[in-house]
Amino acid sequence: MSFLTEIIQLVGPKAVPVVVAGSVLAVFELGERFASQRAKDALSKWLLTFDVQKAKALPDGTQELFETIFGERHFSLKCFVRSAAFSLGAMAFIGILCLLISPRAILFQATDISDSDTFRLLIGLLALWLPWSILIYYVSLFKTRVILRVLLRTQLQSLALAMVVIDSFVYSLIFHVGIVIIVMIDAALLSQGVASAQAISLLQLFVFGSRVPTISHHLNFILFWAGFAPSIWMWLYVLALFVTRGLLRSEKLINWLRWALDFEKNPFRSIGAVAATLAFIASVAIILVSAEVSRISGA
Repeated sequence: MSFLTEIIQLVGPKAVPVVVAGSVLAVFELGERFASQRAKDALSKWLLTFDVQKAKALPDGTQELFETIFGERHFSLKCFVRSAAFSLGAMAFIGILCLLISPRAILFQATDISDSDTFRLLIGLLALWLPWSILIYYVSLFKTRVILRVLLRTQLQSLALAMVVIDSFVYSLIFHVGIVIIVMIDAALLSQGVASAQAISLLQLFVFGSRVPTISHHLNFILFWAGFAPSIWMWLYVLALFVTRGLLRSEKLINWLRWALDFEKNPFRSIGAVAATLAFIASVAIILVSAEVSRISGA
């Protein structure tokens, strides 16, 4: 285990940007294959429209792609099952990223819990949260669906930034309310063996310790960002759309871009290349900043 940890610790952080960019590219490639020709044409037309004042905030094919993945009706078995599968997959993916970035902390975090009652409370919290999270993330997905419909019905592209703030606030509220309920239930079930002070301590750790969890709060980080994954993909898609259309307005780049990326025939794949590049750059920046913060903290 020690040898494996050392290997992961050596190459893990360097592999994260590649894993993230590759995953983004793979998702958009699936979008390219599943999207209808009508959705592709709508996206291509939106990207190449120079009259941006009359264009909608998002291309028409966006909602069709979303509904292809999660279904047309939110309150349906199809949407619920796909939401659950997506959420569990997001948990696994973010957990892998945490393992690559900080393998020693992930693999040996449990050994730092010396209090058996606190450990029982933590395990009980996870056992309750996993099925409960399916419902929490399902509610969060409905929020994402509503925001997407609002963006598709407006021509105010500046509204996107305001919707990012609203999206983040509403999800944070949904997540933390869900955590509070689960912690209280867990503490009540184990009330005979766990002091209330320990429940309050864990409540502070999960809820009030970090409003937007960082990588140092591994468990909270995985649980929080897994539920926000649909919104992250949506906003990454939106950012890639605007960056791509901005690049296409450049006279120096437009010919090269149209040659390198076939926006007319494969618009989702082309958008995916831009999104993967953005994700790669963001991952590198986050890792460098985290490393610098850790170095300063350890000094």
